[in-house]
Amino acid sequence: MLPNPLLTADQVTLLEQDNIVSADAAKTGRTLSGLGIQPQSTAAILPSYLWQYRTAGQFTRKTET
Repeated sequence: MLPNPLLTADQVTLLEQDNIVSADAAKTGRTLSGLGIQPQSTAAILPSYLWQYRTAGQFTRKTET
């Protein structure tokens, strides 16, 4: 079930350094907020993607009781 190899050499190279926003990037607006993007939690986004995996897919609609 897992890919072979689990990690490629390029992925290992990328994982050798932390992926954080530098002070220079923050000063010049190269951040999410600098681009006008508001981060959202996965809990807020996933339901819009997962609706098709309900028992009857898109035809099963939740009703409020």
